[in-house]
Amino acid sequence: MKHHLSLCLLIMIMPSLAFAAEPLDWKTHGVAALIIAVIASLILIKKNKELSSITAKIMAFGVYFWVIVFAEAILYGAYYGLIR
Repeated sequence: MKHHLSLCLLIMIMPSLAFAAEPLDWKTHGVAALIIAVIASLILIKKNKELSSITAKIMAFGVYFWVIVFAEAILYGAYYGLIR
């Protein structure tokens, strides 16, 4: 749980710290969200020892991926609404 909170906070403050010099377009934010979601989903699949079959791993990847993408969208929307 502690790692999830730190990941969420990092995603929330990342645009203001890393890209402060020049605002990025929506495509760059989308690619960054995609990369983060894929990597986090793969890590969660590797850590879950209960998933034994390939089908279960593929289904869990899809669930993890979309949950992370929606969480990123909510965090970015909150960031954009509160900061900008």
